[in-house]
Amino acid sequence: MAAGVSVLAMPPGTVQTAAAASVSSKPTCAYGEITGSGNLSKMPTSTKAGQNLVTYTTVRNAKSAPLSGVFFDYQMVPPSNRKGAAPTVWWKFNGGSWHHLIMTWHPATQSSTAQWVSGDAVLGNLPGFTTHTLEMTVDYPSGATHGFYAGTLLAGAKTCGYQLLGAITVSTDYLPR
Repeated sequence: MAAGVSVLAMPPGTVQTAAAASVSSKPTCAYGEITGSGNLSKMPTSTKAGQNLVTYTTVRNAKSAPLSGVFFDYQMVPPSNRKGAAPTVWWKFNGGSWHHLIMTWHPATQSSTAQWVSGDAVLGNLPGFTTHTLEMTVDYPSGATHGFYAGTLLAGAKTCGYQLLGAITVSTDYLPR
């Protein structure tokens, strides 16, 4: 996947298409194919700039067909649509190595709120009915906007083109004292 913004991160209402497979050994390429636990019940809160917030979520292939080339984009909606300094985000999958997500600012439009958006992060292949762990860290630098950052992982798979297969909530708070 190329660095930059994926079509998974396009504003709501943007048409996305993918061929749906009718054979049970192929992905159905439908929303809900990829699910996860999210972190709303255990949302980490940063109380000072540079504090390393850690969050865990599951990423699950909810269907029997394997998915290849699974990837995600991460979106963070800042409080009051205010830009502030960019959060620093890192991730690792199944205990693998750490990868940096470059967050790019997208101002509000008529069809979307302002948000920080990553490029594609490639997870790899997910066999059917398997669950894996995604660990993420978020650091808010001095100058970041204070408040709740609604975060969403938008998941897809190369085998399904740019069809949105799932959305997982991974939100954080930046409330320095």
